[in-house]
Amino acid sequence: MHRLSVWMTATLILIAGFLPAQNELYLQITQSRLARVSVAAPPLLVLPGTPAEQAGLFQSTLDGDLAASAPISVLDPKLYALVKPDPRPKILHERWRSIGAQFLLTGTISKAGGQLVVEARLVDLASGEFAFAKRYRAGLASAKLMAHTLANDLVKVFTGRPGPFLSRIAFVSDRTGHPELWEMAWDGTGARQLTKHGSIAIGPAWSPDGSRIAFTSFLRGGPALYLLTPSEGYLKPLWSQGGVNSSPSFSPDGKKIAFASSRDGNVDIWVIPTAGGTPQRLTTASAIDTQPAWSPNGRQIAFTSARSGSPQIYIMDADGSNVRRLTFNGGYYDEAAWFPDGSRLICTTRTGGRFQLATIDVATTQVTILPGPGNNESPCFSPDGSMIAFVSDRTGTQQIYTTDPKGRPKQLTSKGTNYGPTWTGAGGE
Repeated sequence: MHRLSVWMTATLILIAGFLPAQNELYLQITQSRLARVSVAAPPLLVLPGTPAEQAGLFQSTLDGDLAASAPISVLDPKLYALVKPDPRPKILHERWRSIGAQFLLTGTISKAGGQLVVEARLVDLASGEFAFAKRYRAGLASAKLMAHTLANDLVKVFTGRPGPFLSRIAFVSDRTGHPELWEMAWDGTGARQLTKHGSIAIGPAWSPDGSRIAFTSFLRGGPALYLLTPSEGYLKPLWSQGGVNSSPSFSPDGKKIAFASSRDGNVDIWVIPTAGGTPQRLTTASAIDTQPAWSPNGRQIAFTSARSGSPQIYIMDADGSNVRRLTFNGGYYDEAAWFPDGSRLICTTRTGGRFQLATIDVATTQVTILPGPGNNESPCFSPDGSMIAFVSDRTGTQQIYTTDPKGRPKQLTSKGTNYGPTWTGAGGE
């Protein structure tokens, strides 16, 4: 295990495959008010003079994104041949509806002035009106970026939030010999090493704008908090006093960081300005308080506390007042992370001698366990709430996975040991 203690950071291991009955459970948990819509998405028309390589890369990327989209169910392409063309839009729309489509994605890919131009239109087949229409224009080398952007925009049509297709996951990996910070795209591609300190890094957390990562490092001895700006390679020490400084969590405005520290002897929750300064103590219980997680609206902080005798999830106002307990059944809850709308938390629990994931309804305190093989810990939601990232040891080593729209695990890492995923939708690719 890569825990420094039960309390120090959200560092490792975990979730696993869902059985068919559990697929629906996952969809209810991540998209409880979302009905998947059926979209016919035949290949966009490639106009003469368009480079085949760039057009093909755009189309394959778009197809992959839509297949991984939780709110969109792409119609089986084999059915497209059943739709006979007709110049009358109303008749044509009815033919698409007859094979089960609710929406039709059409458009063109062309080259103009050395750039790739994509025109996309999403037709509501019931009304015949455009639900979405937009032109994209960028350099030929940006075919994948344009496809991800279109896929994000299409998801936003149905959910109000952009899809995850430009999001990034930061994590810890020892594939080069030491636990260092890395990042990768949402689908596991493009992994790159962010630190080369030859030390121990744990507990990364993205800033809201995706420009910085707060994390704990043993670079200068004891566990201290640092801020890394990946685009510049700039490392800023933030706080090092006290034996434990871990589990950072940014406020939604990016101006403050909540973290766990033992600067006064006991491990408690503190808040420090991102610009630096003196931390303010929020909890004063005699037991260990750790793993703070700032709510999306900035008004509350969830955290783990042993004040009841075992690790449990609590919630408090951002100033440390109005503390209340959320978990009661079972002897262990830890590593809480918020659903993007603030209605639920996902966390780690222990049941049947193994670590598993569980969601908590903040209003009712109802707990739902997400069972899976092996140990399951360190969960976080994608920025749009449609997927869960986790680390699983079900193959024998700790690797990072995400869930697909049906709740099935997709392995993103395979080299070395990988843990501590944190997801950002900001910053792009």
